Amino acid sequence: MPGFALLMLQAASTVTTPTPDERLLHPVPPRHCEGSAGEIVVCAHDQDAYRLHGSGPQIEPTLPRKAEWRLFGNAKMNIHGEQRSLPGVGSAPAAMVTVTVPF
Repeated sequence: MPGFALLMLQAASTVTTPTPDERLLHPVPPRHCEGSAGEIVVCAHDQDAYRLHGSGPQIEPTLPRKAEWRLFGNAKMNIHGEQRSLPGVGSAPAAMVTVTVPF
């Protein structure tokens, strides 16, 4: 029992609370939108004011590859998605499994 109490005391002394980022403690400064006499000034909210900016060059999206396996011999199986038309609904995505066996 004394060993457990010592472990709890040591664990309590090593736990620290993280300090919050200083930028999060202050509100966003208001935008000043004032015109002088005889001017028409249009003020709008900046849509990107609260968005994070990109971290660098992004990877360009490519078409997804088909998942394909060799079953036995020259037989292959693949799984892919297609867009199918359904009566009364229109079109919907569908999962397809294709097995190819050469003769």
